[in-house]
Amino acid sequence: MKNYKATVNVKLKEAVKDIKAQTLEQAVHNIMPVQNLKCRVGNTYNIGFDAKNKKEAEKIINTICEEILSNSVIEEYEIKW
Repeated sequence: MKNYKATVNVKLKEAVKDIKAQTLEQAVHNIMPVQNLKCRVGNTYNIGFDAKNKKEAEKIINTICEEILSNSVIEEYEIKW
């Protein structure tokens, strides 16, 4: 078994209105002027686990992402090893 570590970033799809990002943008504008500010808010997960090989590790992390960490209707995720 080999130990694998993945960082998973989950964020709303571009077509979905990001209320948290809009709130962040407004807060920034309230404290200072910033030109062309664009924010997207999401979650980052650092996950470590053991797997036999890279293929099994990919299957494990994709299952975790699809079944637990993200809602495929409104969110997308990116995995970095």
